[in-house]
Amino acid sequence: AKAYTSASARANTLAMMEAAQKNPAAANLVHIPGFLVLGGGVPIRAGNDVIGAVGVGGAPGGQLDEQCATAALDKVKDLLK
Repeated sequence: AKAYTSASARANTLAMMEAAQKNPAAANLVHIPGFLVLGGGVPIRAGNDVIGAVGVGGAPGGQLDEQCATAALDKVKDLLK
């Protein structure tokens, strides 16, 4: 669900979660069916295009989940040009 949310919104789910917590206008993001607004979802970009997303769970906290997802994408960044 993190990957789906990230790909659909074309944004990191950690940033979306923080926006939903701080901004009343963004608080309804958590009510979109299928969205999981927790850290760990990162869009996969080829150039400027979002071509998918990765969702990581299991680390002790969404910030670490996002770090794992970002590290994984960093390993394949040369293939995404």
